[in-house]
Amino acid sequence: MSSLKYLPISYLDDTLLQPLMEEEESEWMSDLDWDYFPIRQILVSFIKQKLLPGYVAISESSPIGYTYFLVNQSKGIIGALYASKTSHSQEVVDELLSLTVACLKESQSIKRVEAQIMPFNDLNLTPAFIRHGFGHFARHYLELDLSNHRNKVELHSSVKIIPWDSAYLERVAEMTFLSYQDQPDAEICEDYRTQTGCIGYLRSLVENPGCGVFMPETSFIALDWQGVPCGFMICCRISDGAAIVPQIAVHPSHQGKRLGNVFMNRSFAQLKSLGFRTLSLTVTEKNRRAYDWYQRLGFRMRKQFGAYVWQR
Repeated sequence: MSSLKYLPISYLDDTLLQPLMEEEESEWMSDLDWDYFPIRQILVSFIKQKLLPGYVAISESSPIGYTYFLVNQSKGIIGALYASKTSHSQEVVDELLSLTVACLKESQSIKRVEAQIMPFNDLNLTPAFIRHGFGHFARHYLELDLSNHRNKVELHSSVKIIPWDSAYLERVAEMTFLSYQDQPDAEICEDYRTQTGCIGYLRSLVENPGCGVFMPETSFIALDWQGVPCGFMICCRISDGAAIVPQIAVHPSHQGKRLGNVFMNRSFAQLKSLGFRTLSLTVTEKNRRAYDWYQRLGFRMRKQFGAYVWQR
């Protein structure tokens, strides 16, 4: 396309990007029942301050695609890769990715790049990531119809289930670190590999809307007989009537004791009482134990996407 140009986001006025970002927002709602507006507000505020690194594809003076990325010490995170549906959409996202990867790799301080991208408009992002040396992990977005849920008798357990309490966050993070050792998700997300990373990740879930708006009334912590966290579940609202579980974890010593079922059943019942219709979550295809469990609970595939990792 002779009229196609690529510019850094900082070169553009935020109002020029608004139609494209509103289009992306509608795709999130259409495909996933996810209200992307809170996230878009944050991105726009960074764009206005010229603080968001990334690139925009422009055709005939109108943005038709964009990407942005973040840098956290030695790690880069690609946050979006979106293009309007045109005959050149694939070309646009491929070039946007090339510019982003080149920029990140150019900095010798960047040792790792992660991306988990929801593809819209029938785009295939995986070949381009693989060409740039990224490993690919298939991930699935699953959804449960809460109208099919029936309250179940809760089995007696030696653990105590309490509502979410952020006073336990650091101890919950320690437990999360232990539960993800040697798990495929620790290959995808470096945060799971250290207690410090887990603290930062969990804090972002309860304080920021990136994975939905945190709902403490449908989130739980399990305490063992010593009062030490041995499992937890975080639930967030992504739109009116739709919720998501961005994180659930059980300490290795308590796995296989149906503690996860207790969390889920409590959350199902509470969400239904609040008028929610669906509950979603994401799972890595390689994690067959978790994937099969979600299937038994009634979760079904809604969308496939990819997680991508590059290591210097």
